[in-house]
Amino acid sequence: MKSVNNQCCDNYWAVHACRRGAADTIKQLCKMNFLRNRLVVLGLVLLATVLLYLLLPAIRQGSMEPSLEVQRMGLSAASPAPPPTINVTVRTGQLPGDPPLFFREALPIDGAGRQILPRLQVVLLHGQAFTSKTWEDLGTLALLATNGYQALALDLPGFGNSPDSDAVKTDQNRVDLLLRFLEALGVRAPVLLSPSMSGHFSLPLLMKHDSQLRGFIPIAPVGTRTYTAQQYQSIQTPTLIVYGEQDTNLGAQSYKNLSQLPRHSTVRLAGARHACYMDKPREFHLALLDFLSKLDDQRREGKLAKQVGQEGNVEARRTHAMLPEKDGPSGMGGGGQGGVGPAEHPSVSLFREYLRLKTVHPEPDYDAALRFLDRMALELGLPMKKVEVCPGRTVAIMTWTGTNPALKSILLNSHTDVVPVFQESWKYDAFAAIKDAEGNIYGRGTQDMKSVTIQYIEAIRRLKAEGRKLARTVHLMFVPDEEVGGHKGMEMFVKHPEFQALNIAFALDEGLANPAESFTVFYGERCPWWITVRCPGSPGHGSRFVENTAAEKLRNVINSFLDFREKEKKRLNTSECLTLGDVTTVNMTMVKGGVAYNVIPAEMDVSFDMRIPPTVNLQEFEDQIQRWCKEAGEGITYEFAQKHENQDVTSTADSDPWWNTFSTTCKTMNMNLQKEIFPAATDSRFIRAVGLPAIGFSPMNHTPILLHDHNEFLNEQIFLRGIQVYQELVPALASVPPLPGES
Repeated sequence: MKSVNNQCCDNYWAVHACRRGAADTIKQLCKMNFLRNRLVVLGLVLLATVLLYLLLPAIRQGSMEPSLEVQRMGLSAASPAPPPTINVTVRTGQLPGDPPLFFREALPIDGAGRQILPRLQVVLLHGQAFTSKTWEDLGTLALLATNGYQALALDLPGFGNSPDSDAVKTDQNRVDLLLRFLEALGVRAPVLLSPSMSGHFSLPLLMKHDSQLRGFIPIAPVGTRTYTAQQYQSIQTPTLIVYGEQDTNLGAQSYKNLSQLPRHSTVRLAGARHACYMDKPREFHLALLDFLSKLDDQRREGKLAKQVGQEGNVEARRTHAMLPEKDGPSGMGGGGQGGVGPAEHPSVSLFREYLRLKTVHPEPDYDAALRFLDRMALELGLPMKKVEVCPGRTVAIMTWTGTNPALKSILLNSHTDVVPVFQESWKYDAFAAIKDAEGNIYGRGTQDMKSVTIQYIEAIRRLKAEGRKLARTVHLMFVPDEEVGGHKGMEMFVKHPEFQALNIAFALDEGLANPAESFTVFYGERCPWWITVRCPGSPGHGSRFVENTAAEKLRNVINSFLDFREKEKKRLNTSECLTLGDVTTVNMTMVKGGVAYNVIPAEMDVSFDMRIPPTVNLQEFEDQIQRWCKEAGEGITYEFAQKHENQDVTSTADSDPWWNTFSTTCKTMNMNLQKEIFPAATDSRFIRAVGLPAIGFSPMNHTPILLHDHNEFLNEQIFLRGIQVYQELVPALASVPPLPGES
C-alpha cells in the first residue's frame, strides 16, 4: 500500500472525500476539465477509478470476512444472534497529522455490499502491551459489526503503526488528539472503550467532554486517582466498569474510584487477571453487547419521544435504570415543580413519586404505599408477602431468594410513615417533592426515610439487571408506625411467626445524615422513656395562699428533671469524645392541669421525653426518678407511656463477620465511617431486642440533619450515590460465608 506514487498521495483526500459521499468535489473538477477537453474528462474519470481501486485499501484495507460465526468468537448459543443480512469487513487506515494515527474499522455491510447505518459507534483504545490488532484478533471488531455497530480501534501514539510524538505529553494534548480523530472520521457521540494505559487518554476526555460520549467502558484504566469524588459525581455518562476478579491492584483501585460515577454498572469477570477481556472473552463480549443494546434502546426511545413530542415513558426508562440519558439543568421547570423532566434520572423520578404519597400521621395513607410497593415487587420480579399485625397496620416483605436458602438471610428494613409538617414553615409544599436548581429535593421523608426505601429497591434492580446471584436470601421489609413508637409495627411483628420464618442473620435500618465528609453508622440506640409525672395537691380559690398545691410540687419535679438536663448538656459540651448518643437527654414536652383562672387545681401533670444511652444502669436511673418525685412532695406518682429497656448493641469488632464485611466494603468505596450510638429511636431496637445484629445507616454525607425538621431535603446526587453504596453492600453481606450453626 505504501508503494503508491506521490501523485496518488496528492489525490488522497479527494478520493477519501469521494468515498464518504463528497462526490461533489470530483464533479467540480470534472466540469472544469470538461470545458478544456472531453478526452481529458474521460481520462480523469478513468484515473479516479484506478485511484479508488488502489488507494481505498490504503485508507481502509479490508479482510472482507463475511458473517463470522458466533462460535469463532467463543460465544454460546445463548449469545445475541447477529442480524442475518449483515456481513463484516475489517479495514485499516491512517489519519494524517501530528502524529499520524493508524486505525482499524469494522463496518456492518448488507448482502449487496452496501454499508448499513450503524446502531452506535464504538471507539476502542488499548493497553500498554497491546494495539488495535488485539481487538481484531480477539474477534471484538467483527462481533460489533456483526451486531450492527461501527467499531473503530485506534493505535495510540507510540504503539502499533502510530509513531510516537511529543505532541501528546499533556492531558489536554491527549484530549485534542482524540477529538481530532473523532471529528476526522465523522464519529458523533461514540461509546468509548478504554483498558489500562489508555486511561491517560480517556479519563481527561470524560472529565472535560462527557456530554460528547454516549457511553464509557473503562477496563481497569490508569489515572483514576487523579480525580475527586465531586468530579466523578458530576459525570452523567452511562458507564460499564469492567475488571478481573484477580486484578487486586489496578482493577480494584480503579473500581473503587470509578464506582463514584453516578450512572455506572459493574462486571467483574471471575478468575480473570488485569487483561480480563483476554482471559474471559466470551463473558466480556456478552457484557459488552448487553450494555450497547441498552444504550441503543435508550437512543431509540429518546428519538421516538422527540418525534411525538413527549417527555418519554418513565416506566420504560426505568427498565434501563443504569443507562439513563444525561440530565439537563434541574431548574424549576420539568424537573422542578413536581414534573418529571425527560432528562431526570429515573431513580430520582421514582423517589419523588414515593415522596408524594401522604403517609403522614395522624392518618397515614398506608394503602397508597402498599399499592406502590406492589408495583415495585412486580417490576423487580420478586414475590411480596403482606402481614397485618393489627387492624390497618400491615408489614410488607419482598424476598429475593438466595442460591443457598438454608443460610440465614439479610434484612433491609425501612418504614413507610412520616411525621406531621407545619406547612407554613416550609418554602415548598412538603408533599410536592419539588427539586430546586441545585438538585435539592424537598419533602417530608426525604431523609427519614423514604430515600433509603428507594435506594434499597433501585440497588436490587441493578443487581438483578447485572444477573447477580446472591448466596443468602435478601428480604426488603416495609413497616408502619415507626414514627409513633413502632408499637403497632415492628414491636409486634418481631414476635410474629412470619418474622421468625424470615430466618434473619443481620439487618440494615435507618441512620442519620452527616454534614461532613464521613458517613455515620449506628451500632446501638439510647432507650426512649416517655414519662408522665402526676402531682396532686390541695385545691382552693385563686385568691388565697393555699399550701401544698399541685403547682408547687410540679415546679419541684420540673426543676429536678431540668437540672439533670443541664448537667448532661454541660458534660456533652465539655467533652470532645462524647456524641449526643453518649449522654441522657431530657426534654419537657407537655404540661396539663387546671379548669379555670380562679380555681387552684387538685392535680397537674408534666411529661418528659428521655433518651438513655446503653452505658447507663436503667434501674439506678429509675431509682433517681423516684427520689426526685419523693423530694418534690407527697403523693406524687409517675407512669411510662414508653419504657424501652433493651440495651443490646451490635458488635463493631473487626473479628465480627458482619461488621467486618460492612466496614471493609465501605472502605473499598473510600467511605470514612463514624461509629455512634443513635441519639433517637428506630425499629432497630426491636430487632436487637430479639438477639439480632442491626446497623443503622443512611448513606447521606455532606447533608444537614433535617429529620422531623422544616424544609427537609436531600440532594439528588447524594441520593444516587446511596444507591451505588447499597449496590455494593447488599451482595457483600449476602456473600458472608456460612457461620457456626448454619448449614
